[in-house]
Amino acid sequence: MSIAATPLRNQIAAEIQGINFQQGLNDFSLASLLDHWHRFPVLVFRGQFLDDASLLSLSRRLGKLDPAPNFDTEKSHADGYPEVAVVSNIVAKDGRKLGGLGDGELSWHSDMTYVQDPPVACLLQAVEVPAEGGDTWFLDLRAAYEALPHDLKNRIGRLRLLHDAGYTSAGTARVGTRPGQGNWHPLVTTDPVSGRPCLLLGRRSNTQVEGLSASESADLLDTLWAHATQEQFILRHSWQPGDLLLWNNVCVMHRRDAFDPAARRLLHRTQVRRLFNVWERFASYA
Repeated sequence: MSIAATPLRNQIAAEIQGINFQQGLNDFSLASLLDHWHRFPVLVFRGQFLDDASLLSLSRRLGKLDPAPNFDTEKSHADGYPEVAVVSNIVAKDGRKLGGLGDGELSWHSDMTYVQDPPVACLLQAVEVPAEGGDTWFLDLRAAYEALPHDLKNRIGRLRLLHDAGYTSAGTARVGTRPGQGNWHPLVTTDPVSGRPCLLLGRRSNTQVEGLSASESADLLDTLWAHATQEQFILRHSWQPGDLLLWNNVCVMHRRDAFDPAARRLLHRTQVRRLFNVWERFASYA
């Protein structure tokens, strides 16, 4: 069966059919997958029940991986797999958290933009999901940038934004960091996958535009966030066990709905910092 893509709402995402990662991924299939990803910054794969070794193997086909980031817990990775982050509200009988980020709402963000070289791609695998709640929303920062008024594009073209490392998207203190720690990035950057310009907002809290007063910075960021979070740029994903999502972390932000604390939610995640090897293989099929 050939690989096919069914576009989802607002062309932000596509559901991919005709691929089973449990059977491996040859170079031709990888090239086809990347061709779809070039057009759709979020790809949805259903029925992909991968163990951590298989998820890690797939992720490494895409490029160089990061270790699991620090969330709000001392140990955020799967046992034996330091590159596989665990996103979960489950607490073991001995009181040990199985992962981080709990069950509350997570605000709009891109992952780890507080580091100098943020990851380009994220993969998230659903193991257990609640019957209700815990949906993930995605926002296309390429489309949001393109729809900005011309004068606003000109105004922000050379500005930089401080991306703070001190808190998670849940508003909790990030282990191993302090408020005010972080990195400066341009407000407008180039998506490394498509080559298109896009906004790079990171997250709203504890940010500051370089060279502006606190009030000027807040006013500008409020304007950009109000524009970017319009419904026309957004897709909602309701999880099913076996869902695997791949998204472009540079040109996409995401957020999570809260869910019942008594329900179990367990997802495993990897992040790809560099895609160099991927594009070398892809070029032979272009």
